[in-house]
Amino acid sequence: MPRCCSTAPPPPGRRSPPMHRVILHGSCRADGRSAALADELFNACIEECPDDGVSIVSVSSTDVGPCIGCDECRALSEEPIHVFQEGDPLLPQETVVESEALFHHCVIDDDMDEVRKHLDAADELIVVCPVYFAGAPAQMKALLDRLQPYYFTDLRTRPKRPAVLHVVGAGGDPHGFEPLIGSLRSALSVTGFTLELVLDWVGKIRADGEITAEAEEYPLPPVGGFGALGLDGEDCGEAMADGGESPASFVGFAEEEFAVAFETEDDDGGRDDDWGGGRGERVGSSSGSGSGPDCRGRAKLSVSSPTPAVKDEAAKGSGGARGSHGSRKSSGKGGGPAYGKKNAKKKGNGRGGRR
Repeated sequence: MPRCCSTAPPPPGRRSPPMHRVILHGSCRADGRSAALADELFNACIEECPDDGVSIVSVSSTDVGPCIGCDECRALSEEPIHVFQEGDPLLPQETVVESEALFHHCVIDDDMDEVRKHLDAADELIVVCPVYFAGAPAQMKALLDRLQPYYFTDLRTRPKRPAVLHVVGAGGDPHGFEPLIGSLRSALSVTGFTLELVLDWVGKIRADGEITAEAEEYPLPPVGGFGALGLDGEDCGEAMADGGESPASFVGFAEEEFAVAFETEDDDGGRDDDWGGGRGERVGSSSGSGSGPDCRGRAKLSVSSPTPAVKDEAAKGSGGARGSHGSRKSSGKGGGPAYGKKNAKKKGNGRGGRR
């Protein structure tokens, strides 16, 4: 069974504040293999880390239109995209607060602002996505493209938050899923995340959601592809024929170099998870006594030992964004969060609400 987070204890004499994890479910189907795995991860996070917050954002029930390339998000707004009050479970993560990310708005009026609220609150991001012809489904790709406002901020040059990708599919496509990895890696990088781990579930989850085998760790391809290494297909073939490393294990540009490359750029800047796929806000509460394992470490997800899933039948099929939250501290002065340039506050219910 999938595990959500680390059980490593904190350093002696110190306990880290609660974390918030976001599960981004990238399938257009609300009841397929990907949805089943996302629910298992959600339940595992609640059971293993009861003091931490967790929420799911599902593209199957989220209205996110495609980017229209207007570049209006380049402009720096006078007001932040969101205002918060003390105690809100979706307060933005400290790195986001210190950047200009909250001041770059999108002109399209849909659910993307709510998606951004969850992403901005995430200390860790878990992406569950099926493979459509080696890449992401159209709905998921639209969401990734709408992360463009972050491109015009300095968030990509700041310390990155970890992200993990769970790839889901029925199997049978020989073309793999590295385009999915590349697209997700690029979009998440400007959003302030770094993809640390890819877990391959292709062929390991039945159509009814039953997990039949453990995921395998998939080697991260070089950033920028083989062109970044100065290699063509023939070079890679010769290297493998000579007993060299698999191309997937080559090391490319470092993330820091990638960020520098962005700074110098011109400003103009499978199928359904039931048959395709290559190999290769429920905002509720989960009260915890703190007696469970401490899960504050930035560890990669483990699939080595089974974790009993806490079934939540009422949440099945509810769609949208849903979550379970512990407490979260604000980084602002005077009891409210600071947003870099502004410090706007607005009263709310302090729970994140239900969309």
